[in-house]
Amino acid sequence: MATLSVLTYFNSKVLLEKEGRKKSNLFLGILGVATNIVLIYYIYSMRTISGNVYSEVAFYYIFGLFVYFTMMYSATAIYAALYNWRPISYTPDYIIILGSGLIGDRVPPLLASRINRAVQQYKKYNGRPLIITSGGQGSDEKVAESFAMKKYIHEHYPEIPDEAVVMEDRSTTTLENMLFSKKIIKERFGEKARGLFVSNNYHILRAGYYARRAKLQANGVGSKTAFYYVPNAFTREFIGLLEMFKWRHITLIALYTIFMLLVLRASN
Repeated sequence: MATLSVLTYFNSKVLLEKEGRKKSNLFLGILGVATNIVLIYYIYSMRTISGNVYSEVAFYYIFGLFVYFTMMYSATAIYAALYNWRPISYTPDYIIILGSGLIGDRVPPLLASRINRAVQQYKKYNGRPLIITSGGQGSDEKVAESFAMKKYIHEHYPEIPDEAVVMEDRSTTTLENMLFSKKIIKERFGEKARGLFVSNNYHILRAGYYARRAKLQANGVGSKTAFYYVPNAFTREFIGLLEMFKWRHITLIALYTIFMLLVLRASN
């Protein structure tokens, strides 16, 4: 736990230096602080809980929650890695590029890596898939993300014909990316089309759940992300996954709480 706290501190320091002091860049630092609090509480409790039933039950309750979320985080990270490595065994009909924030009307490096990865897949399949740039216009953006992505493709890959790239410019969330792109796919290819969606590697797992929710037959392909950026970004994704399945977690924690209360009652 102490090692984890030190690693999260140094990673957060590098992230803030390179990416700026944004709220979204603080998740890992907050996790490190929480880990420190649990560590201090653990050390303190080991010296003081002896003979106090309430303190002992509280200690094991908090420790159990910490173990639960740590195991969930680790299992999710392993599953996300395996999902990224899953091979594609078919020729895709389409490739959806999931949008992210722009800098004015320009494509930032994070989004550029997604586009480059999508073009790589397009060329891998000899230009057969339709490229769908998916993303609407945010309040702080001069143009729709889909427009900026298509412009980037034409500027950096002029060999790709204009008709090979279609814009979906209404979506504001990942689920909408999938749902609105599905309408384009259905019109072009029918119900049985299979394809790919491209995002950064840390985002692929959660995007896959949204693709399934939209009933898209699509697998994810991840683009590389700077190593220092991944831990914080994946922590945000993990919190997003907890939100997606919140009632499942709430139910399990409620049952665990009831069990610990019964233990407390039996100990008195």
